[in-house]
Amino acid sequence: MSILNKKSQFLLILIAVSFVSVELFARFVLGLGDPAISIEHSSIEYMFKPNQDVKRFGNRILINQYGMRSNHFDKIKKQASELRVMVYGDSVINGGNLTDHSQLATSLLQQELSKQIEIPVIVGNISAGSWGPINILAHSKEFGFFNADIVILVLSSHDYADIPTFLPLNPNTHPTNKPIFAVWEGITRYLPKYLPLIYNNETHPVQASLTKQTAIDSSLQALRKMILNAKTTEAKVMLLLHWTKQELESGLPNEGHGAIRGILSNLQIPIYQDSQLFQKNINKGQNPYRDNIHPNVLGQQILSSIMMKMIQNVRNE
Repeated sequence: MSILNKKSQFLLILIAVSFVSVELFARFVLGLGDPAISIEHSSIEYMFKPNQDVKRFGNRILINQYGMRSNHFDKIKKQASELRVMVYGDSVINGGNLTDHSQLATSLLQQELSKQIEIPVIVGNISAGSWGPINILAHSKEFGFFNADIVILVLSSHDYADIPTFLPLNPNTHPTNKPIFAVWEGITRYLPKYLPLIYNNETHPVQASLTKQTAIDSSLQALRKMILNAKTTEAKVMLLLHWTKQELESGLPNEGHGAIRGILSNLQIPIYQDSQLFQKNINKGQNPYRDNIHPNVLGQQILSSIMMKMIQNVRNE
């Protein structure tokens, strides 16, 4: 019995040591166990929980006191010479877990603007994965425009029919709680992506009661309203249309591209596109995409350079 007890004790110790080793590896090498947390909101649908500073896959995810992926700043107090730019969008500008805070287009933009114009500069990154115009409008109604001098919207063709569902958040895309163990997060959140036949990794469906045309009308009306609201603050408002890789390969934008441009045609705001610069880099053999739509580090640099040009143009008017 004593031999069996010793073997059992040894086995338990081996299991415990193995688990701790795997947990430490998952947490400190893979960057699991400490995701940026989202919170549900009655009108915005969801947003990042304020005041977070986490590490994911070696990348810093900094969320300020207003739930932006930006440095902290005071919403009310603004220096007399300060330039304040608010950039709204979805995962394209948010960057996700694979983009470090310093590599975001908005972070690069703030750094470059500060160098060039030599005055205090604040650039806010107001974004979350899968946000559309209705989410953005709701955010601007809830929080205002933060005394912005310039407002930039970054949209893609699909945003013309992007509407919130207000269904419970999918923990695989928008976690609302920290996992107890990093290993558990890896098993429940990431393993299903590689074992789709074993695990059910379905996302929440769009509300079936809404027709596509209803979604289009609602989204475009929200976009128009958001821009009109921003213009009442005397901020300069601009739009940057982001092309997907598929759109570049076909040479034609998707249906929503023209619809977005059409709804804004009489609002007298500058509309820019990133297709030319993205295609230029592709022609050089440099891929600026992480997948079909999301910019990688190079893509974020391109977005920053375009927004820099947009701001220079409006300041020179």
